[in-house]
Amino acid sequence: MLLPMLFTLFTAPPATIAPADSFRYRIVSTAVQEVDASALGQPSQTVTITTTALITLRLTDSAGGQVAHITVDSAGMDGGEAMAMLGPEMTDVPPGVFFHFFVKDGKPASDMTPSATSVPVLSLAAAIATLFTVPKPSAKVGDIWTDTTVVDTAVAQGNSKVTTISKWKVSGMEAGGRVLDADQTGTMEIETPMGKMSGTTSGKQHLVTRARGPLVRMNSDTITDMVMMMGTTQLTVKGTAKITIDPIP
Repeated sequence: MLLPMLFTLFTAPPATIAPADSFRYRIVSTAVQEVDASALGQPSQTVTITTTALITLRLTDSAGGQVAHITVDSAGMDGGEAMAMLGPEMTDVPPGVFFHFFVKDGKPASDMTPSATSVPVLSLAAAIATLFTVPKPSAKVGDIWTDTTVVDTAVAQGNSKVTTISKWKVSGMEAGGRVLDADQTGTMEIETPMGKMSGTTSGKQHLVTRARGPLVRMNSDTITDMVMMMGTTQLTVKGTAKITIDPIP
């Protein structure tokens, strides 16, 4: 069941005017998928994939915003027997892979596509995007509000569209930044040469912001309930995804 396994894991101006700020993080992303393959006359299959990485983010002031450059210092993926179905070009992290994009008002404002792709890199891309989550910067402790985000992603392996409705609350303050919690629901659509997937998502997110710059840390838990179409065959795919991002001193 390569399709759910692949997709649950899911430039900038050159002139700079100030030295870069540097931040290091440890990212752990775990996806568990249960595929009901009875329509194919096969038993249910459960796949668990965990990606762990150390990254360095450098932000450099530039006209109109900042340039973000993220290098993957080290990364590894544990997928058990499921990884035997994929070659090393899909399961390894390409040497020197990086993300380079423009940030405006604290949010990515240009293409975030990595310099090279593989299953673990796609998993990291989803986590890296959350580093620039900036929910309502003017909100104060106790404030509650709802917002909607839409993320469209296009890579060599296919296209995806994820819509998320988040009910946010500012729970407190920490070291000059805000502590925020959200209950989330949404929809997901994925299209690849292997087939299409669509369904719903629900979950929670907890994050700590800083006065200026990317998040201090984040953790999220998401439940997915999807239908996968392979030709005329319909499969049910249920899963969970957990992402934690912690700063490295």
